[in-house]
Amino acid sequence: MRLQKIRWKKAERPNWALPFFAGLLAGAIFVYMNADSFLMETGFLSQLSLERLSRMELNENAFFFYALRRRVGTLWLVAILSTTFVGIFTTYLFVFWTGICGGVVAAVSVMRYGMKGLLLIAGSMMPHFLCYIPAFLLLADWCFQTCVRLYYPVRDYTENVQQQKKGKIPGRFFMIHGIVIVGIILESYVNPGLMGELTKLF
Repeated sequence: MRLQKIRWKKAERPNWALPFFAGLLAGAIFVYMNADSFLMETGFLSQLSLERLSRMELNENAFFFYALRRRVGTLWLVAILSTTFVGIFTTYLFVFWTGICGGVVAAVSVMRYGMKGLLLIAGSMMPHFLCYIPAFLLLADWCFQTCVRLYYPVRDYTENVQQQKKGKIPGRFFMIHGIVIVGIILESYVNPGLMGELTKLF
């Protein structure tokens, strides 16, 4: 009986890869169906936009605070929505939408530049996505767990609810903030230099 209970709890842990890759596919299909709009000469990730990026002198401090508002703002929006009774739905929607955004970027890059587009994608993600990816997964799991604990305790898949109530969930939320902020620092002060060199290849 105990073994069955443990298996049931583990089965309740969401597989975030499913909505993410569904969004990735949806984003790629959307670009393919609207290729004329996305592949204009002055459009998204065009040769002209990359040339401008390579010549741009970025104010790294201003960009840091811009990225801070965007990343932490998104984090808090998703976290607040997770405290509502539709928190599970909004968490899945957040993961799905993230996949769509990734699918759009990947599809446009590959359709414009072929295999070199993969290099462009990789360069645009380094090194900050080494922080953003685990933070994204932790946030999605935290949001799901928070909503379950507040509204659907019968589905709670954690092993010790009392431990959560003593601060495990708030502590994890602050840890996610720390990971995101490290990612923002890398995005603001390291990635622009890498992208500046990378765009010279296009």
